[in-house]
Amino acid sequence: MYEVDVKMQFKDYWNETHQKYSQGKIVYDNWLDGYKSVLDECKTAVLDLGCGTGNDTLYLTEKGFKVLACDYSEVALDKIKKSFDDVETILLDISEALPFADNSFDIVIADLSLHYFVEQTTMSIMKEIKRILSPKGHLLARVNSIADINHGAGQGKKLEKNFYFVEGYNKRFFDFKDAEKFFSIIGKTQIKEADMLRYSNPKKVIEVNAEKI
Repeated sequence: MYEVDVKMQFKDYWNETHQKYSQGKIVYDNWLDGYKSVLDECKTAVLDLGCGTGNDTLYLTEKGFKVLACDYSEVALDKIKKSFDDVETILLDISEALPFADNSFDIVIADLSLHYFVEQTTMSIMKEIKRILSPKGHLLARVNSIADINHGAGQGKKLEKNFYFVEGYNKRFFDFKDAEKFFSIIGKTQIKEADMLRYSNPKKVIEVNAEKI
């Protein structure tokens, strides 16, 4: 029952958050510009895993990519449906088995959606992403950095190493060693720290390109 209650609280939080901002304009930053060569090789739809209200979905559709947008929040997906005519949406919980066949996607985008889970669940998510990626497919991801002090790094109640209950929900913060531990489950990794300027307060993220091997 406790686990179900936590999931419901998490869903309620994101539904309320997306409802608050659902009338605003969708705005993206250009972090995916750095992966043009990877994106240009994509022959499948791009899976936007944890799409929110569509920041990366907008970027990708403007570049001509077919996108499958997935999220845990019904409110977020309603925004996607109203904003995009040709984007398929799926309501799902990424902490559970993903409803896709093996080798389904050349590219999975996970932008700020993989840092909410305990270690065992995070590892299971990585294994599922690897399963649904095609051979030599890529996961392009951003997660909280341990330097992200403007957004809760090192604050709140510590639950695991670099994992805290802060600002009303669980948040994991990654250093390079953590990122390698988790994302190397998929395969070969390229990892860097980057600034994200989409929010009013600057955000530090760990940016990852993980290629399935």
